Parts: sequence; C-alpha cells; structure tokens
Amino acid sequence: MLALTSIDGLPAHVLLVHIPVVLIPLGAAGAVAMLWPPVRRAIGWWVAGLLVIAGIATQLAIESGKSLREYVNRTALVREHVHIGENIRPWLLLMFLALVGVMVVDEMIKRRDEPAAGRDPLRIAGVALAVLSILFSAMSVYWIYRIGHSGSKAVWHATQVKIDKGVRERGGERRGGGG
Repeated sequence: MLALTSIDGLPAHVLLVHIPVVLIPLGAAGAVAMLWPPVRRAIGWWVAGLLVIAGIATQLAIESGKSLREYVNRTALVREHVHIGENIRPWLLLMFLALVGVMVVDEMIKRRDEPAAGRDPLRIAGVALAVLSILFSAMSVYWIYRIGHSGSKAVWHATQVKIDKGVRERGGERRGGGG
C-alpha cells in the first residue's frame, strides 16, 4: 500500500484529521435530529452517507498518521496519541450501523400494509436502535475529541510551555518576559 505522507507540501495527517473532526460531531447532531420522524425521513440517509465519508476519512487519517511515525519524535504525548488513535473506529462503525438500522426499521414501518396492534416489535426495535445511535454518537464524539486533543497536545505542548512561561523566539534569540 502506498504511504500517504504529504499533500501539497504538508503532512497529509494534519489535513485529513479535520474531515472526521467535523463530520463525526455533525453526524452525531444528525442522529439527535433523527429522533423526530419528519426530520429522520428528510435527512436520515444523508446522515448515513456523511458517516461513510467520515469512516473513509478516519481510516485515511489513521493510515497517514502511521506513515508519520518515522518522522516524529516518539515522546510520551505522541505515544499516547498513537495508542488511542484507533479507538474511534468501532464507535464510528456502531454509530453508522445503528443509524442505518433506524432507517431500515423506519422504512419497514412505512411500507407495511396495516398498523400493528399492541406492542409493536418494529417500533420497539426502532426506539432501541435510536437510543443506541445516540449512545454510539456520544462515544464517537468523545473519542474524536480525546484523540484530537492528544494529537494537538503532542504537537503543540512544547510551544504551550513557552507561552505559559512567556518565552519568545525571534531571530534565534530567546528572551523571557511579557513585552
């Protein structure tokens, strides 16, 4: 497999991670909006498609991150980021499957000839899948935040320490202070 290391002179990982960082929370917001049947029928399959794109972008981001390993210092922060980086995949997959399940059950309910009497197993399944989609959405958002935060910290921690100490670099010389 061809290593995806750069895009237009920048590390590919830096660019690719922004796709799931935007699309996963957007998909989660869509999952919440899909609790209302008219909204679900209007956007449900679009949200599922959005999550397919998020899944592909997530895989590309993970692979491009792996291709960076030999180019970055292996600090404790980088190791933490690498360690948790792949945790998003199962949650994103479960989120997608639950949302597709919600849509399939909704379609089945719409297409049946007569309404069910009493406890309707399809409606119960739909509610259960909707609850699961919200749970998996929350976990996906949690992990994408945590992974992104650890990656940002791994890249910017040394700079933040300088900012916190008031150390500035200009023309190769360092000076402390606030002015």
